[in-house]
Parts: sequence; C-alpha cells; structure tokens
Amino acid sequence: MNHFKQAQLKKITGAALGALALMSATPAMAAVIDFESIAPSIYGGTETLSEAGYTMTVIDTPAAGPAGTGLAGVVGNGADPYLCAVAACPTGNASNFYAGVNDGSLKVARDDHAAFQVSSIDYAFLAPVGGLPSFSYGQLTLVGTRADGGTISVAYDFPLLDASGSSPFRTTTLTAFGNIGLSSLVISSCLFDGVGGCSSPLAGAENQAQFAFDNLQLNAVAPVPEPETYAMFGLGLGLVGLLSRRRAKARTHAVTAATINA
Repeated sequence: MNHFKQAQLKKITGAALGALALMSATPAMAAVIDFESIAPSIYGGTETLSEAGYTMTVIDTPAAGPAGTGLAGVVGNGADPYLCAVAACPTGNASNFYAGVNDGSLKVARDDHAAFQVSSIDYAFLAPVGGLPSFSYGQLTLVGTRADGGTISVAYDFPLLDASGSSPFRTTTLTAFGNIGLSSLVISSCLFDGVGGCSSPLAGAENQAQFAFDNLQLNAVAPVPEPETYAMFGLGLGLVGLLSRRRAKARTHAVTAATINA
C-alpha cells in the first residue's frame, strides 16, 4: 500500500473512532432549576423565567387561554415571613422556590430546544388559606411532551398538611419518566373532588389548584449521530479490517518466501 493510501486510511479510521466516541457519549450536563439565580417576584401568564439553560413560561388558567396574562406564578423565599400573608406557605424550604397560583401552570423547555430528561423534584401544596385540617388536597401533575411528539402524564399526591395547616416539601424521584427524552414539561396541579377524581383547573378548581416546587433535576440528552456518521464509522471499521487482513496475508507470504529460499 503506497503512502497516499495509508494517509487516506488513517483519516478515515480517525473519523470512525471519533464517531464511536460520539455514539458512546453519556447524556451531557446535568442541571438543576432551584430559582436561586432569580430574584423573588410575581409573574403573569406568558412571562418567562430563565435558569440553568432552561426557559420557563408561565401559563395562566386554561380558561384564560394561552394568551392569558393574569397572575399565575411567584418566585419567593421560604425564609421571608411576609411571603404568604393570606395563603399558607409550604414548610421545610428556606431558599427560593416557585409557586404556581390561581390555577396557573409552568412550562419548562431547554433554551436550545433540544431534548432533556427529568429525574427528581421537590414539591408541596400551596394551601389557599391557613389553618386547614391535615389532609392531602390534591396532586402535582406533570405532563411531558416527548421528543417524538407523544405525551406522558404523571401525578403525585400532595403531602398531608402539618399541624399548622401547611404542606411540607417532599422530594420524589421521577422514575415514571425513565430515560424518555422530552421537548417540554408542564407542571401544574389538581384538587380532589371528593368522589374519586382530581379536578384540573379546566374543570373548575376555582383558583385553588396551587403548588410549589424546587430543585427540579434535569439532564440534557446527547445528540443522536446522523446516518452519515454511522456510515463513516462502518466504512472506517471495514477499511481497518481490510488493512489487517492484507498485513496478515503479507506476513504469510513473507514466511512462505523465506521457507522456500532457505
């Protein structure tokens, strides 16, 4: 094999090895949305928050439609004694967290619109008034839009209220989502209707489907190689195999020639 062909083979083999490294890459950059970089404030529908490479869009009540701009979200600090003058703030969190109020929701998506996975979340119920008896009043609802266009919905009961009528934060692992790549995740809540169902805001929760969450753990999904990359990888391995066979054949010929000439 001449030097030019050897140089070309080295280039193709290098590309093949690079493709192998890409295909074996693990999901990139774990991230956490904990609202520590966002100053406490109130948000209306269609307003956005940004943190850790993700954009969060506030959604007003479904009855208001996608363009509704009513009060639907709050970023507050659990150590602030004036945060909840009317409602009962969750307990067990002295840092910043997000509260969905007045039947509002929050949509989470990556800034670059690529896929991501979710792994865990801290959440609580935001009681509309203080002093309610200890009970689980509803569920946190998570609706993920899959990268392939389908959807997956998961709901988790809110913790029982404590003796003061407040909901303690609870950490849950989002195992139901597995390793599914999502293009977006909508976080909202529903209230138990007393007859076995859970009323969504659309069904008339009357601005009392409220929730709080913090420390949403996410993982960016590594890009899938293009078909051309697989083809290059296969070509590179094929040429490596061809070179190995030629070298083995050359060694056999050399040994044979040496035996004959002995």
